[in-house]
Amino acid sequence: MDLHYSLEQLLAFQYVAESLSFKKAAERLHLTPTALSHRIKKLENQLNLKLFERKTRKIELTAEGEFLFKHVQTGFEHIQKALLQLNQNQQRLFTITTTPPYASEWLIPYLPELQALYPDVMFRVHASYDPVNMQSGQYDLAIRYGQGGYQELDVELLAEDQYVAVSHPSIESENIDWNRVPLIHFSWGDEYCPKRINWQKWYSQQNMQIHVGQRQVFYNEENHAIRAVLAGQGIALLSKVAIAHYLQMGMLKVVSKHYVEALNYYLLSSLKQDEVIVGTKKWCREKLEGTYKVI
Repeated sequence: MDLHYSLEQLLAFQYVAESLSFKKAAERLHLTPTALSHRIKKLENQLNLKLFERKTRKIELTAEGEFLFKHVQTGFEHIQKALLQLNQNQQRLFTITTTPPYASEWLIPYLPELQALYPDVMFRVHASYDPVNMQSGQYDLAIRYGQGGYQELDVELLAEDQYVAVSHPSIESENIDWNRVPLIHFSWGDEYCPKRINWQKWYSQQNMQIHVGQRQVFYNEENHAIRAVLAGQGIALLSKVAIAHYLQMGMLKVVSKHYVEALNYYLLSSLKQDEVIVGTKKWCREKLEGTYKVI
């Protein structure tokens, strides 16, 4: 007998055996008594056994029926307990998509705090500069760097940003020779940002220009540029949001009053929000306000 084709019949058998009534069992299964009777008959044919004694006013289990009922009932009880346990232990997957700098500087170091707030939630961080489709259902929360204007989403301004010239604290600002100081670039601003935030723009706004032969190095990730400045390799034009912690701790310092206006960070979610989305957004705002607004 192939059990795969008999689960419906076995469940029907259990319900009839429990109530000893085709009518009551049919009601529980939302079947007609005739349809239920066909299932029982099919099971008996598969087993080549008689499971019920059908009498005028009642039905009784045969000896084979009693034996099968004991094992079927135990089997379905085990299955039900397993399903209940799986449901109770099931963790929700909550995906946050954000830019690589925000992920590395604001999410990853503090993610245990967020996990402690929601121990039944499994968090996933997706880092990318690319636009994402929030209607796809793949992401619960997006933290994006842009100009706003997002459609059919719940949109909250998280922070306004500026790009500032930053160095290792050992460099004395007043002694910087802007014709000779090593410049650290990263290409994200040119590739994705319509405002084209880069050293060329910073110099041009002050009627200056990068000197021929001035030492320069180029990275394709802002995180790499941050690491280079921390290592004392030169000066970089960096997002004030991305480096807020380093500025507060004195590991980096701003070496010029001139800054370049940048884009803004936004919290994006679907219009229908649950308590985890609302709470995670609140946590993101509090983490940022605790550091960024005091530097």
